[in-house]
Amino acid sequence: MQLIEESFRKRFSRWDITLPEEDLKSKNSGFIHDSGLLIQYCFGKDETGDYLDYYAVHRMTDDTHERIYADGRTKHLPALSTIVQISKDPVENKRFRDEHDAHNNKVVKMLAEKGFDKFTINMALSVGLDK
Repeated sequence: MQLIEESFRKRFSRWDITLPEEDLKSKNSGFIHDSGLLIQYCFGKDETGDYLDYYAVHRMTDDTHERIYADGRTKHLPALSTIVQISKDPVENKRFRDEHDAHNNKVVKMLAEKGFDKFTINMALSVGLDK
C-alpha cells in the first residue's frame, strides 16, 4: 500500500491531497472533494495484485481514470469524453455522436460497477442526461 499511497500523493501534490489513512489501512472505498476536485476511489485485486482505482474530476481539466498497483505501476483507464467530433455530413456527424455516446455509456457502466456514483454536472452533460 505504501507505493499506492506515494503515487497518489505525488499525483495530487499540487493540491496537497492524500488518501485518508484509515481508508488505506482498511482498503475502504471513498471520495475526496477538495480544491475543486472530486476524486472517487476503490481498492481491488486482480491477477497481478492489489490496486487502487480512482476517478478524478475538475471542471478545468479532463477527467482522469487510473489504476495504481501495489508495486507502483500505473494504468490509464477509460474516462468520459467531453469532446465530440463533428462533420458537415449528417450521416458522419451521427456516427461521431453515436461513437461518443457508446464510449461514455461504457465508462459510466464501469464507474457504476466500482461504486463511483458521484457525478458532476459536466459528467452528466457528457453522457446526455440533459436530454
